Amino acid sequence: MTTPQPNPTAWPMRKPLVAPGSFRRAILYRFKGVKSKAKQPARALPVMEQGLDAYGRKSQSTNVCFRYLYRDASNYKQHGEAIFTNHTFLTLETIEKQLRASLKDERFFIARQVNIEERFFDALHDDDHPWHEYDRLEVTTQGPFDPAHLGARRSRRDITELLADFDKARQAGWDEMNVRPDLQRLLEEQKQHLSRKLQE
Repeated sequence: MTTPQPNPTAWPMRKPLVAPGSFRRAILYRFKGVKSKAKQPARALPVMEQGLDAYGRKSQSTNVCFRYLYRDASNYKQHGEAIFTNHTFLTLETIEKQLRASLKDERFFIARQVNIEERFFDALHDDDHPWHEYDRLEVTTQGPFDPAHLGARRSRRDITELLADFDKARQAGWDEMNVRPDLQRLLEEQKQHLSRKLQE
């Protein structure tokens, strides 16, 4: 007795479990005899993985990406970043520990005072303030990028120089009026308004 064979035309059509583009690409490679290779997403590597060779020796300089943002009182945000060389091979943990020791409340800083590009909004409102916010550090293979120093001779700062700038600002005291002129005027008006309210 023969076993009845299922009729393929009676089966409902099923969509592939992978994205259509990836599915067609895999089939094409299979027919050509080429093994498909999955794309690897770009990722930031740890300092130890990227800066040392198999024997634990310093192999090359690793750059550090400093990520920060400006967040107004209404929680609108603008993000910024700068990339610094790391010729002394400091770990991210060491850099962050020194950095947070210089920040106000381990979080806030005045961007212009440490030569970091200001990320204020073009149009200012009453809920704007002078403080930028530290976000995180990452190791990156991208080249140095320091927007606040693009036109300056010293356009490639090392991470140790950034830490020195932060420490210098901490010792001198964070200056809330060290911001772009239009925000200075806004802050001055806010202070005068508050002073009049207190005198009433």
